[in-house]
Amino acid sequence: MSSPFSFSIASSSDVPEMLEFLLTDFLFSVPLNLAVGMTREDAYDRYLASVEVSVANGTSAVVRNEDGVVIGVRLSGFEDRDKPIFPTNISSLGLKPRTIARLLNKINYGRWDLIPSDIHRVFEVRVVSVAKKYRGRGIAKDLLSFELDAVRENGARGAVADLVAIASQGLFSVDGYSVLREIVYEDYLDEEGKPVFVCPDGSKKVQLV
Repeated sequence: MSSPFSFSIASSSDVPEMLEFLLTDFLFSVPLNLAVGMTREDAYDRYLASVEVSVANGTSAVVRNEDGVVIGVRLSGFEDRDKPIFPTNISSLGLKPRTIARLLNKINYGRWDLIPSDIHRVFEVRVVSVAKKYRGRGIAKDLLSFELDAVRENGARGAVADLVAIASQGLFSVDGYSVLREIVYEDYLDEEGKPVFVCPDGSKKVQLV
């Protein structure tokens, strides 16, 4: 039986639908977003920039249902050792996105020091997300592995991701990713000594894999 879902490498024409998917589904699935009360307006500019950059490099993917509706996305790209992405400049972000970005800068800081020195390019997986009603069907796993031969042909000899949710941590672990670093949320405190993130889904830590 053929699958009712179609996977493809995303193009610029997919950007509006991918952005809308992130703002209506993914936004409310990320525990850190829920912990800080992130809204569509808070996330819009950062999500748009992320989709545009990720689609432009030709590695990001989109999955549609039988009606052609976007039900999942993978945002991804390449990072070279001599052109590290992190730390990113977060000064222009609003308070809520900046709060999350600060944690991601911390978990990713100096990550090339944790990667074998003979590896000079990695595949960075930024987002893997599937619409809530379609979860549990293996779609996320298929998105994670989609078109990886082309990624290898472009020189990537490894892959990295920062994972903030217990569900994504489980997915990547099953797929063979190993943990390079982690920060436990209850140990990541604000100026008053209170945890910055208390996640409603039970997520306990962010992992760099």
